Amino acid sequence: MISPVLLLITIIIAFAAISFKAFIVVEKNEEAVIERFGNFSRVVGEGVHMIIPYFERIHGIDDPSNHKKYLNNGKISLEPAKLEFPNDFRDFFCKDKDGFKIRAMISYRITDPYKAVYEVDYLLDALNQLFAGIIQKKLVDLPEETDSFLFLQNFGEECKKIANDYSANWGVEILEFRLGQIIEKNGIRHNF
Repeated sequence: MISPVLLLITIIIAFAAISFKAFIVVEKNEEAVIERFGNFSRVVGEGVHMIIPYFERIHGIDDPSNHKKYLNNGKISLEPAKLEFPNDFRDFFCKDKDGFKIRAMISYRITDPYKAVYEVDYLLDALNQLFAGIIQKKLVDLPEETDSFLFLQNFGEECKKIANDYSANWGVEILEFRLGQIIEKNGIRHNF
């Protein structure tokens, strides 16, 4: 037979554990996308919010290094953020040069958390692929007499504009694309 005191202690511990999972704190300049039974329920802003444990959960932006985890505990920052480009070791090609690598920085801001979560899988990987596609297409389309390195130095604003046309559908605004370095196949580095 279980003693009433032990039963009461067990109930109190269970209630405390459930209550701990029932509240989420969303900081200033953050929002959280809440799902109920795996479907969208609502977006909540700054403050303390109650969710129903085990029935509702936060659905955030996937961590690029581990897609089973969310960045920032599932909360979505509305502050500007930076992304290193590219996140792989891809080579870019054009008509006047052999393959070369690019290092750049993308500044972005999430404007619509709902779209950032549901309109694109793996948002940060998608941004990386978007910029890689834009740059490679422009390099291939350059006339043969154009110096591709010089073109890339001045391509930041146009690249940002093209990317914003696509990323608006994902709830993301591209703030800046800044070229940092071009690395030729022979190892020569051009810093900008």
